[in-house]
Amino acid sequence: MSVDAASWPAKAYRLWLHEMKLLLPPTIYFFCAFNLIVFTTNLLTRSYFLALTNFLTATALALLVGKAVLVADKFRAIHRFQHAPLIKPILYKTLFYGLVVMLFRIIEQLVHFSFDADGFRVALNEAVEAFTWHRFAAIQIWLFTCFLIYVTAAELSKALGPGKLRQLLFGPR
Repeated sequence: MSVDAASWPAKAYRLWLHEMKLLLPPTIYFFCAFNLIVFTTNLLTRSYFLALTNFLTATALALLVGKAVLVADKFRAIHRFQHAPLIKPILYKTLFYGLVVMLFRIIEQLVHFSFDADGFRVALNEAVEAFTWHRFAAIQIWLFTCFLIYVTAAELSKALGPGKLRQLLFGPR
């Protein structure tokens, strides 16, 4: 067995670990943000019990958004305003991520429809009939707001340098 063949599992593990380190921050952030939105929505609608389906939906959406952030970060276009004043990359990345997640949401729904027992056309027609602009707009506004906060923190952290934001927030003054 050659050295290259023996190192393939180690390389695969390092790649997987690197991807998990990139996936965890946005996923954890959006997990907390989306579940906070679900919780406050339940309070406003007087549904005080923790609804498992809402929790699972928020968790699945957090995983989807975490994956979308990873995919979007692979595009060269995301780094367009890398050396501009911070407001430009923050707003640009927020819009970019928002569009990528909206595309992912549409694709996810299309995949869901394709596995429907009644067929794709029937499921798509039902979805179009059930679609409400109010719900769609509310979700997009919350996604935009969450992305704005996430991207601002990420860009500040990158501008300050590795570990500096964490030190400022959690270290001694």
